[in-house]
Amino acid sequence: MFFAKVEHPVTEGITGINLPATQLQVAMGIPLYKIPEVRKFYGLPDMYGDSPIDFLEEDYKDIDSHVIAARITAENPDEGFKPTSGSIERVKFQSTSNVWGYFSVGANGGIHEFADSQFGHLFAKGPTREHARRSLVLALKEIEVRGEIRTTVEYLVQLLETQEFKENTIDTSWLDGLIKEKSVQVERPPHLTVLSAAVFRAFEHVSSMTEELKESFTKGQVATGSIPSINSFPLEIAYQDTKYNFEVTRLSNEIFSFSINGNVIDVRVIKTAEGALLANIGGETHRILGQEEPLGLRLVLDGATILMPTIFDPSELRTDVTGKVVRYLQDNGGNVEAGEPFVEVEAMKMIMPIKATESGSITHALSPGSVISAGDLLASLSLKDPSKVKKILTFEESLDLADEPLEITASEALTNALAGYKVSIHTKEL
Repeated sequence: MFFAKVEHPVTEGITGINLPATQLQVAMGIPLYKIPEVRKFYGLPDMYGDSPIDFLEEDYKDIDSHVIAARITAENPDEGFKPTSGSIERVKFQSTSNVWGYFSVGANGGIHEFADSQFGHLFAKGPTREHARRSLVLALKEIEVRGEIRTTVEYLVQLLETQEFKENTIDTSWLDGLIKEKSVQVERPPHLTVLSAAVFRAFEHVSSMTEELKESFTKGQVATGSIPSINSFPLEIAYQDTKYNFEVTRLSNEIFSFSINGNVIDVRVIKTAEGALLANIGGETHRILGQEEPLGLRLVLDGATILMPTIFDPSELRTDVTGKVVRYLQDNGGNVEAGEPFVEVEAMKMIMPIKATESGSITHALSPGSVISAGDLLASLSLKDPSKVKKILTFEESLDLADEPLEITASEALTNALAGYKVSIHTKEL
């Protein structure tokens, strides 16, 4: 018979036998051949009979289904599958006749830094391996996990879509090779990513400033000096060692104008009930979710997660995981080279090294056993050669995006003008 450990639902989906129930019945002294599901699996006409089965000689009936399992873990595939921890705001998944799943956490839950990283399991069934694969891909694309953690969901989709997996030509070293080569990655056009990040931060800026102003009014403070900075403000986005300096102007409640190096792009932004932003950029609608983290902005653009790190002082070595310091690998004042591990930390049942980003003389900021959170300073560097530190460039060109002007009705333009917004967009006849 087919048996599995954690993935016993795979065996159950293929055989139709409930393994834990079968184990309990055997423990109660019931012979295996008398268990109805086992008899059905062997194709016996009488499920509730007691005729013996010679398990060494008799064959079970032909298998007519395939099942594929996927583990959902709180790991970051962009950083060598480092475990992540934190709160979870939402887990959205709907089982179907072909795919079912189990999750150990839900809305307003979380993954503890000293727990196992796996919190979900999906199983897809079909008459062929390809049917099961397609069902699993569709289910993974529908999953939404929102919170402080990273997950492997997007990576699994890309993995299942590789030609090698489709053709089942994989072996035990296949995945290690993909990870080493980083050949499975979810990418988005860099300028679309940058503008989407600007859209998210601009929307958050307006929302927070508006709430602060409303709160001050409720307290009897009637100062309105902050209003201009709600409707017009500078915004900096850093991505892939480049800074993008935008000037943002609100043209209405829903329309933001982003100007950079003489390039102006108007974006209509609508917030959905679930908190996502729908942004019309160049005539196409994109779904944007974002979360500010200690190390930068985590952006989810059309289902793809992109981390946009904050630009830190290169002499500061910070942790990207939550856990505790196990030991430093160099003495205080010793030398460390860029790319060389300088400390080991414990997180989610794993000991993992953290590497120095630059070369220099190291000064420990904490002691072994210290509890750490993502973004905490672990050590400082006296840089070996400051001139070799990677430079952050300022973007001085035009964004490679379609510059299709938004069209609004003359009535809408008039309403916006009367509300005090600057009107500089194309209008169409009523």
